Amino acid sequence: MKKIVLLAVICTVIQSCNSQKKDLSKITFTEKYDTFFGDIPNEYRESSSLIDYNLYDVYHTESEALLSFNGVDLSGYRDKKGEFGTNYVSFEFSKKDKILNFYSITLFYNKNVKELISNLNSSRGKPVYVSKLDMSDDAPDALLWEDKINYYMLIGATQNMPTFEVFKKQNLPIRKRMFSAGSFQYYGDYLEYLEEKKKTNKQISYYQYAKLMESEGSDFNIDDYVKP
Repeated sequence: MKKIVLLAVICTVIQSCNSQKKDLSKITFTEKYDTFFGDIPNEYRESSSLIDYNLYDVYHTESEALLSFNGVDLSGYRDKKGEFGTNYVSFEFSKKDKILNFYSITLFYNKNVKELISNLNSSRGKPVYVSKLDMSDDAPDALLWEDKINYYMLIGATQNMPTFEVFKKQNLPIRKRMFSAGSFQYYGDYLEYLEEKKKTNKQISYYQYAKLMESEGSDFNIDDYVKP
């Protein structure tokens, strides 16, 4: 009887460990699909890559075990859990080597967006770039943070369905794809300018770049500039 009880305890402990929450802020983008999820439920989403569906397989989950970033709970649902409107995270693994390259969180229930912004400001420093839907708005709608390793993109922060996306800075194909249009297109142009001139952001800030573009006859960057 004691052996049965002990076995049950061991099984419970093992199951608890396997179901343990993962902190998205700890992801290193070296994780492999075969061991990443454990027993956390997930679903393959065919041809749904935000980068290139020919190169990446996408796995989607609404599990609370994978919806936490540096202690900020990003799970939740707008109306009824499990229906359209439940927060989820999508992970994109390379078809070639099954390694994680990118993840994106869709926040239908966005109660904790302000907490996420505050957390990123504390842990990653102030954003390197922000933009507003309208320059008269009080708060930015898109914010971009970076550290030595990753980019952290929050898009639609003032809207009903924000997205939070993370990938490695050295992953140039993803960077070029994500910064080629939309909220961070001007910042993508700036990064390409730095690379072309063999300069760093310490040598030429984004504001200096915007003023330079203005002097060359392009007002777009400076007109949309918001000090982070």
